Amino acid sequence: MAKQTIGIGSSANDGTGDPLRTAFDKINDNFTELYNASGAGASNNISMSGNSIISSNANGNITLDPNGTGDVIVATGAELQLTDHTDNAVVFSNASGILTMSAGLTFDGTNVATTGSISVNSRLKLEDNRITTQTTNDDIDIEPSGTGLVNMIVATQATVGAAGTAANVPAKPTTYFQIKVNGTTYVVPAFAVS
Repeated sequence: MAKQTIGIGSSANDGTGDPLRTAFDKINDNFTELYNASGAGASNNISMSGNSIISSNANGNITLDPNGTGDVIVATGAELQLTDHTDNAVVFSNASGILTMSAGLTFDGTNVATTGSISVNSRLKLEDNRITTQTTNDDIDIEPSGTGLVNMIVATQATVGAAGTAANVPAKPTTYFQIKVNGTTYVVPAFAVS
């Protein structure tokens, strides 16, 4: 409904304005439209209170649906706040575009740490100090850019097994493990810690 304007006449008390009944009927119609648009009407599920837009029905979604190719734009000075969250949570988006927060990841500007379990693209999982795949028989690829190398910073030892010196390798490895280098699988012998 278009806004109804009350006719007030050309000058005070000239008798050319709307009669009182007509004027108050227009007022009622205008207020009814505003009341319904605010979500307070019985058939609506959206209400506004202060600076909040609220879904009145239990578990109701709020949909922002611009016309045509219009975008939903959130103009913020510096940040977008998601309430009811855990501190240091990281926001993830799934294939349906649903945003969820992981409570187990913290970032201090230099390091990323996790105290729980975090899924990455539903294929890789970070949990405590472990990186695992979530798809059976999936490889984990570590691929530095350019001429970068994978640098393993681990403890070392001077001897191997029961042979006693680094120059003497036991005749038989304790075990073997597989590793891929540029897509080719290799079997690497390994010896128990002496």
